[in-house]
Amino acid sequence: MCRECLLSSWQSPSGGPCPICRSTVSRSGLMTCPSVNLFRLDLERNWKEPCKVLKLMNFLESLRRSGSGEKSIVFSQWTSFLDLLQAPLTSRKIGFLRYDGSLAQKQRERVLKEFNECSDKPVLLMSLKAGGVGLNLTAASNVFLMDPWWNPAVEEQAIMRIHRIGQKRQVCVRRFIVKDTVEDRLQQVQARKQRMITGALTDEEVRDSRIEELKMLFR
Repeated sequence: MCRECLLSSWQSPSGGPCPICRSTVSRSGLMTCPSVNLFRLDLERNWKEPCKVLKLMNFLESLRRSGSGEKSIVFSQWTSFLDLLQAPLTSRKIGFLRYDGSLAQKQRERVLKEFNECSDKPVLLMSLKAGGVGLNLTAASNVFLMDPWWNPAVEEQAIMRIHRIGQKRQVCVRRFIVKDTVEDRLQQVQARKQRMITGALTDEEVRDSRIEELKMLFR
């Protein structure tokens, strides 16, 4: 099962019920198997960078050329997409680290320490959910959101790990949305969710909104 989904379903950070047998499981007893890169064979061939990846690389190379020493965090809800990003980063010799739900606690601490202290690894690839839980990421000042999440609060929580007390630089957030795709429609869902959060909708409008959101995504 997915480690991130399991941990997010627990009310206590130390453990919780197994979703299959309901017996109590401690976090320290979890074992994580390394994920297999499903794209390895494709990347060894004549793989062409998608427009999102190419645009991201242009931004990162521009930051490197500027010599400002600014660091960046690249968020995606898909760890398979983070796998894809490793290839162009490596080919361009852009140093990077990775932080996702497959890492044990000590590994997470080591990755964050290295990101904070090492100037030769200015990019941190991070899964969206893993990056939204009580972290201080003020070493970075550039945020790249590679895909939209239906709940804007999740994205805001991740951004606030960078834009918080202790941040000494201006924070720049860039969102990557492909026009006329489900991502474009997800942005409209996010806008509706934001109105619900701020209390701008009545109870009846909220119920109608949920149906409209599903229609919007699958049209």
